[in-house]
Amino acid sequence: MSTERPFAGVTVVEFGHFIAVPWAGQVLADGGAHVIKIEPLEGEPSRHIAPLGGGESRHFLIRNRGKHALPLHLKHPDAREILAALLARADVVLTNMRPGLAAELGLEYEQLRPRHPRLVVDQKQAHHCPTITHPGPTGETRDRRIGNHSSG
Repeated sequence: MSTERPFAGVTVVEFGHFIAVPWAGQVLADGGAHVIKIEPLEGEPSRHIAPLGGGESRHFLIRNRGKHALPLHLKHPDAREILAALLARADVVLTNMRPGLAAELGLEYEQLRPRHPRLVVDQKQAHHCPTITHPGPTGETRDRRIGNHSSG
């Protein structure tokens, strides 16, 4: 049995809360990825659902094991520099934000692609189907969305 972890060496920056994106980040972390979870200064909202103590809850722990948390006020002027440094090293970006917020923060695929063309970006929004966008290994799929899934 191999002990190789399929996502070893992959760096993920996660901007997620509650279920879908934290679960995706957890799967990547379980597979060996280095997942950096960006949280509000007060912590992701699920930390506060029936907390166990220390700012954690079962709901939070179940979906966020193996990640490194980085509290960051995304609208603070200094946050842009921190995000730029993280994104320069990232392979994957996971987001689930209210409609319009990712664009406001410069985290939409179309905004990230010119500076970070190799990023795989998974964006989920309330009331919208998630999409996964990747430029492709040689650029031939650069403008094609490779996933558009919803569950019913």
